[in-house]
Order: sequence, then structure tokens, then C-alpha cells
Amino acid sequence: MSKQNVMTVASLKKLLNELKSEIGDDFQIWLSSDEEGNEFLPVFDDPQLCLAIEPQEKRIILFPSHR
Repeated sequence: MSKQNVMTVASLKKLLNELKSEIGDDFQIWLSSDEEGNEFLPVFDDPQLCLAIEPQEKRIILFPSHR
């Protein structure tokens, strides 16, 4: 696999703007990780690798990378 870029605030804002027709202001943001902070992992800039949208539950899920 080629080296992936890590998501920045600018790329997250751009992604959310591109998804504005699919998501609403009331959608929740969920992270796929443990709550103790045992490990910190980057989120890739590629939405196919880092993002899922669940419209019925009104949530966006971000997935950290698996080094």
C-alpha cells in the first residue's frame, strides 16, 4: 500500500462540505477507538478508508488507520 496522507482540519472541512447533501447539522460524530486513549492513530485523508455515514442513525463514523 502506498503512503497515505493524514487528514487535516482543512481536508475534514472540505469533506464535510462535499457531503452536506447527505448529512445534517444534527448528525453525531463517532470515532472507532477505545475510550482510554491507549493508542493514538491517524485518520487517513481518503474518505473510502476513514469514513462511514449511517443516515438512519444520523451519525458519521471516523476510522483511524491500522498502521
